[in-house]
Formats: sequence, C-alpha cells, structure tokens
Amino acid sequence: MLYESKIIKVQIKVSKIKTSFSGHDKFDCKIDWIVKGLKEFKNDSLLFSSSNIENSISKLGLGINMIKSLSHWFKVLGLVNEDKLSMLGELILEKDPYLENSDILWLFHWNLVKNKEKTTLYYLFFNYIYQYRFSKENISIEVVNWLDKNEIKLSSNTINSDIDVFLKMYSNSEGDEINFSLLSDLNILTKLKNSYNLNINSTAPISDDVFLYVLNDYINIFKLKENDSLSINDIQRGELSIQKTFCMSENKLFSKINQLHNLTNGKLSYSEAAGIRQIYITEILDNYTLLKNILK
Repeated sequence: MLYESKIIKVQIKVSKIKTSFSGHDKFDCKIDWIVKGLKEFKNDSLLFSSSNIENSISKLGLGINMIKSLSHWFKVLGLVNEDKLSMLGELILEKDPYLENSDILWLFHWNLVKNKEKTTLYYLFFNYIYQYRFSKENISIEVVNWLDKNEIKLSSNTINSDIDVFLKMYSNSEGDEINFSLLSDLNILTKLKNSYNLNINSTAPISDDVFLYVLNDYINIFKLKENDSLSINDIQRGELSIQKTFCMSENKLFSKINQLHNLTNGKLSYSEAAGIRQIYITEILDNYTLLKNILK
C-alpha cells in the first residue's frame, strides 16, 4: 500500500549540548541493588535523602557512596520521578520485583542510551562510537575526540572512570558470581583478554513488546505525529538508531518491522515504494499500554 506523507528526517545536533560522565561514584549498578531499592523506596521516599542516610545504610546493606550511586541509577534508569516511583518503577515492583524478565533490562538499556544529558557515554557509544571490537583505550580516544569537536572540557580521570563503569555494566567481573551487573544478561558485550566484542545479532532476545515500546518512544522523542512517516534509514543509522542501540542485524530489524501492521492493528505500517522504505504512522500508540504489555 502506497502512502503519501511527510518523511521526517532525524539529524544529530551537537551544538550547545549538556553532558554528564559522572554521578555513579564509580559503582556500576547491581541487580540486587535495584531489587532491594525498589521495595525500600516504595515504603520510604526519603530513602536517598542525606538526612536519612543511617537508616538507608541499615535497610539496603550498602555503604554511603553505594547509596549515592544507587540514587543516581534510579534516576537515569527511569525508576523514579522526584520523590515517588515512576510508572516503570511501580510496574516492575508489582509484576517482576526480582527482575527475572530480560525485557525490563532492555528498557533500562534504552533509557540509558537515549539520555544524552545524564548518561552521555551510553549515548555516544551506541550512536557515535559503535565499534565491533574495541578496547577501553579506543573508547577513550573516541570520547575525547567528540568532546574536543564540541568544545567540551573534561578530565581524563572522569572519562576513564565512566568508561570503567560502562564496561562493568554489561559484563560481570571475574569472581563476582553473586552481585551480577545489571545489564550483563543482555549479552551486548563479550570481554576478551585485552578487548571487548560487540555482539551483533547474538544478544538476549528482544520481544515484540519491547520493540513496539521503543519504536513508539522514538516516535515521541522526535515529535512525530499522526500521518507522518519515519524513514527506515533513520532507525538504522540516525540518532538513537534502534538497530544500533539493540545490536540488531538488518534482517532481525526487518523481521520486527514487517510485523508492525499486525502487531498494531494497522496503527503503524511498513511500506516500500520507489526505493523509499518508511514506517507510516496512522496513530500514535499509548506508552503506558505498551509498557503494561511488557510487564503483563
């Protein structure tokens, strides 16, 4: 079916941007931290307040710096809004409090990658760096080049600390069989002797529900509207590329795209005509409904 519509082009804007390569106190987030933290924050919204720190240490079994780190992770993972749990936080606590569903981990990953201002390294790696095999030094060089290009000054210690945490988030440390890093089960990275592999097309499965949620979130982020069309090239190679963010091959991406009409009852549809590949938006989907479908 051929649709006549406006194709919205997505471009990376690099001027006057805000960045952050800190906040985690050099601690990667652990699954057990989130499990404990959600329950305790639900009961006490002052869990991360400095005036409540002694009580928080007792409840969470973590040191002061770890609690500061967990507060940071709660914010950037999208688990809290100000002094209450977010929609995502509430649903996780209700439906999957032990984080057994890898779909939730994919949502965390997406929230980190799309947050250019607060988790800049995650945004940069999956948008700008994206090397199939790399070392810590490779990432550092690329980050410094990007910062220089955008006239942003940052100490090498801050950059390297953030890279260390980034790498730990996706791979477990040797000998640490209990405190699993939050995103290691996604199998995005494989740690080698002196480098890392980016696992294209061999990550944890990405459900149709997660794909729909992320695609709809992408549509909202770039302020697309009903009767707009989204270029496939944008979600393959543009800013916040879904294909790159989720380490998908082109075949895997299109296996999802080709199901859009059936999955959304025609609200989103893929079309190709005269070499132009696009997703036609008949109706913007409801993010809350999509989120509930993931956590049903």
